[in-house]
This record gives sequence, C-alpha cells and structure tokens, in this order.
Amino acid sequence: MNSMWVTLVVLYALFVLTFCSLQRQFLYFPQSASDVYGEMNTRFVVDGVPLSGWVLNQGQPKALIYYGGNAESIEANIPFFKAVIPNYTVYLIPYRGYGNNVGSPTETALYRDAVEIFQSVKGKHDSVSLMGRSLGSGIATYVAANRQVDKLILVTPFDSIENVAKDIYWMFPVSWMIKDKYRSLDRVKEIKAQTYIFIAEEDRVIPRARTDRLIAEFGEQLVEVVVITGAGHNTVSQFPAYVSGLKRVLD
Repeated sequence: MNSMWVTLVVLYALFVLTFCSLQRQFLYFPQSASDVYGEMNTRFVVDGVPLSGWVLNQGQPKALIYYGGNAESIEANIPFFKAVIPNYTVYLIPYRGYGNNVGSPTETALYRDAVEIFQSVKGKHDSVSLMGRSLGSGIATYVAANRQVDKLILVTPFDSIENVAKDIYWMFPVSWMIKDKYRSLDRVKEIKAQTYIFIAEEDRVIPRARTDRLIAEFGEQLVEVVVITGAGHNTVSQFPAYVSGLKRVLD
C-alpha cells in the first residue's frame, strides 16, 4: 500500500515538473508561413526583433488589427477579410516565433509587440479597432485596456488562460505553476472601447463558463454578445451568422 502511494506521489511530482518546464509548448503552437496567400508586405521592429506580416486593403481611414489563435496560420484569413471588410485596412501580423518571425512567444513579449505595433498603426489611420480570437482575445484586451481603440471584437474569448488550465488540470496547483496567465478578466474595467463578443455554441476548447465569466465583468462598454448556433471553436468563421455579425459590427 505504501509503495502505491509513493508511486502516485512520484507520478504527481513528475507531471508538475514536466508541466512547469514544457508549459509554453502546451500553449503555443507556431505555424510556418504559407506563400499561398502572397508574400508578406509589411514589417515592424520591436526591441530589435523584426515582425513581418500582411496588410490588406491599404489606404482605408479605418484600421483593424487581428490577433489569432495559438495554432492559427494568420494568413489563412486573408481571403475572408478581403471579402468581408474591404472598408478597413487589416493588419495580420504573426506573433514572434510564428510565421517567418524569429523569437519565442511569451505573454509579456506578445503584449509588448502588440502595443508597439498598435502605436505604429495608429498614426496612419483615423481609428483603430482590434479583433482577437481565442488566445488573441487575451492580447486584444490588454491593448484595449492600455490604449484608446475604437471597437474591440472578441471571438471565443476566455476570462483567463489560468482558469481554462485550472478547469483541465484541477488536481494540480495551476496558479502556482503557470507562467502565461492572460487574465483578461482583470482588465475589463480599464477597457473603454465598444466591445462585441462572438461565442461558438459548440466550443469544446474554451468552456462556456470561462466566456460567461468574462462577459459578466463588462458594463456598458459591452454592446453585443452573439452566439453562433452550431459553430465549433475552429469553425465559427465558416458560419453565415458570424460573417453577417462581423459586417454589422464593422459597418
């Protein structure tokens, strides 16, 4: 009996150590850039690190910066954004370590990159809106809480990555273990932008409770919550209700 408990304790400790050392590999899944959608045509430099990406519909007075998911090939959205919101200049900049960009993604680094890119974009347009999907929603809320933005669009968002992880690994001291927490919940009161949230009804990645907790923290700045019936976490953009909702928000 004692040997069984010793084995369980050892296995528990091994998992904790493995999670602590490899947790960013569990969170970030960088994708290489594809040339199917054309060459990168814009470049920013943050703390000496070059970050290249795509800019669509150049010359529009309004801009939209899009922050993708943790395993998203951001350039795959090019046809979608060209078709759906041609009246906005859209910036698709892969995170550091994603696409062809060097570096390693961390919460602190992605926040810093996003703020610097926002500052560069802001000077070129009358207004800048932000759109974050899944992991990108955590980055979008950070920028919106620290800079003046026009509209904030959150797609399949969470209250925090920390809480998502705690739901999955409830038997471990996640709050102590996790490095990148993306606590959007803590920033809501600092967000002044008109905010719109899109929920995938059949989301199996971000539990509905995590999104609802975030929604509950918003006040009058939350304009609309749209539930896309039948949509999954990775398929929400394929639904007509999502397309029409996004067009309405960015009209």
